[in-house]
Amino acid sequence: MNRPIRTTVVFGLLSALLIFPVAGLLADRWGGGLGFKLALWLDLALYSVLLVRWSKARLLPALFPLGLLLAAALWPWSRAGFFLLGLGVLSWVRSGICFQAPPLRLLTAETIAMAGGAGLVALLAPGSALTWALAIWLFFLIQTFYFYIMPGLAEGPAASPAQDPFEAARKEAEKTLG
Repeated sequence: MNRPIRTTVVFGLLSALLIFPVAGLLADRWGGGLGFKLALWLDLALYSVLLVRWSKARLLPALFPLGLLLAAALWPWSRAGFFLLGLGVLSWVRSGICFQAPPLRLLTAETIAMAGGAGLVALLAPGSALTWALAIWLFFLIQTFYFYIMPGLAEGPAASPAQDPFEAARKEAEKTLG
C-alpha cells in the first residue's frame, strides 16, 4: 500500500473521530449548522494540504478554491450547495492543481471517487453523530480508489540510481572548471 492510500485511510479515520469534537467547539462560538460546515471545511482544507504536499505543488493555487468553499460555508442557506461545492473543490484541488494526467483518465478517476463517496454518504443518510462519522470515514475510503486508478501520481519522480561519490565530485569539479 503506497503512502497516499495509507495516509488517506488514516486521515479519514481521524476525521471521523474528530469531526464532532471540532464541530462542537465551533458550534459553541458560531452555532450548530455553521460549526459543522466549518469543521467539514477545515477537514477538507487539511486534506488539500496533504494532497499539495504529495504532489509537490504550490499551496497558493489551492487557496482560491478553499476560500470559495469557506464563503459557501459562511453562507447561511447553503447546506446542500456546500456539500456539492465541497466535492467540486476536492476534485479541483486534486486533479486540477495537484496531479496532472490525461484528461479522460482524470475524469474517470474523479467520477468514481466522487460519485462513490457521495453515493455512500447519501445511502447512509447520516442523521446522528455515529452515522456522520461512519459516512466521513467511508467517504475517505472511497477516495483511496483515486490513487488506485491513477497509480504513481503521488509517488514523485523515480529516484536516480546511487552515484559514486567520486564520480559526483569529478562532475562538480569539471562543471566548476569548465
